[in-house]
Amino acid sequence: MGTIVMRGLAALAGPDHEHAPQRPMWLCRACGGDWPCAPARDLLPRQFRLDPLALFVYLGICLYEATEDLYRLNPNPGPDPAVLHARFMGWVPTDRMIRRALARRFAAGWPATNSGP
Repeated sequence: MGTIVMRGLAALAGPDHEHAPQRPMWLCRACGGDWPCAPARDLLPRQFRLDPLALFVYLGICLYEATEDLYRLNPNPGPDPAVLHARFMGWVPTDRMIRRALARRFAAGWPATNSGP
């Protein structure tokens, strides 16, 4: 697994963070709801507060892996891509993340374009 996935899983580890995904069904280990459940949706932005774009990447990787797992469990008709996207990515406050990332780039002296440092 990549560094971002490991950081995300580490953020959900421990007794205070029971709301982690149970693969291959992608249900919450604590409450049994579809993961990310409501408590995980509350916890994840706080865990990734110093790097909010990493949250988006982490959830994108989870979406990819969940699609593979859920398709293996039920290939016909397979998981609905729109439903999975809404479940994994649709709740993330991207406007706020983009504003914060741009503000940090500006504060660090990076150009305002997508050219990077």
